[in-house]
Amino acid sequence: MLASVYQSISLTHIILGSLALLLFWGPLLSKKGGPVHRKTGRYYSLCMHLVGASGILMTALVWAMPMAVKPELMSRAVSDPALYQRVMDQNAFLFLLSLLSWVTIRHAQLSLKTKQERSVLRHWSVLGPVALLLAVSLSELAYFGFSQPLVLVFAFIGIGTSTGILRYSFVTTVDTRAWLVEHAASMLGSGIAAYTAFSAFGGRALFSAILHGYWQLLPWLLPTLVGFPLILWYRRTLSK
Repeated sequence: MLASVYQSISLTHIILGSLALLLFWGPLLSKKGGPVHRKTGRYYSLCMHLVGASGILMTALVWAMPMAVKPELMSRAVSDPALYQRVMDQNAFLFLLSLLSWVTIRHAQLSLKTKQERSVLRHWSVLGPVALLLAVSLSELAYFGFSQPLVLVFAFIGIGTSTGILRYSFVTTVDTRAWLVEHAASMLGSGIAAYTAFSAFGGRALFSAILHGYWQLLPWLLPTLVGFPLILWYRRTLSK
């Protein structure tokens, strides 16, 4: 029964993630502040909120009731400690990605909604998930170290994202257009997360025949390698 529920959540997660991939380009390519920009941005944000939340829920279910949600895999893992450890390590990494996606898209919407009124961002209900992202990123960085390059990269992204949000929330004064920069950069960051998941699970299967060794990390890292310079350029453009 619970395995069926888990599969339903997983299917919903995939469908919403696919919609987000398409909707991402609406606010990016349309006239800023126009009806298309606002409508597609609203739908994209809703999809990404649900994608992040469903990912967090699925990883929590795997931790809490692994045998119930993944009976076939975990029945093999019971007699294979190495397999069990790989499943749990992967689950921890997926939790980091899901939390990063959810915190990023939420900050994009909150910075747009609050604009100059940053006191809202200092409420415990807002700061809690940001602090959790920082703690999870630091703990996975300490646990995996340099043994998992992929985790290393996204742990640093999680640390940078959470500390950046905290700094924006608590710094004494900011530029009058800082909220716009935060909104745009966070929307782009959430898009990187969405395309990272797509590239990893779709692209890795597509290019598995030609990518070997560390090159298999390329589908995971490609959205970041392309998107991070775009964020820096976008931040600089909006700041001017």
